[in-house]
Amino acid sequence: MLDRLVLCVIGIVVAACSGYAFVHAVRQRADAFQAASKLTKNAWLGITGAAALFLLIIPIFGVISSPSLLGVVASFQGLRSELTLFWLAGTVAMLVYLVDVRPAVVAASRGGNSW
Repeated sequence: MLDRLVLCVIGIVVAACSGYAFVHAVRQRADAFQAASKLTKNAWLGITGAAALFLLIIPIFGVISSPSLLGVVASFQGLRSELTLFWLAGTVAMLVYLVDVRPAVVAASRGGNSW
């Protein structure tokens, strides 16, 4: 049972991060993505939106269909669900945005490095 709870916590954290990545991409200027030599804003909106769909929206439907503590734990398990491949792809896309694209876009929006 402890392994299911740990996977549930990981799933909830990853889902929240994917929502943050999508909202961050929405709030950035389109020219900042080009200035940072990254894909276009629309491409990253599609990538982070799909990641948020698989990591946030799909588990919420699982919680709605089974509104109990066990339903929440089962819905946010990520690696133990039947949609593991989509969970992994969404997690990788979200991590690429947060680790690589987001810092470059923020730096480009500010006019360069603050060093």
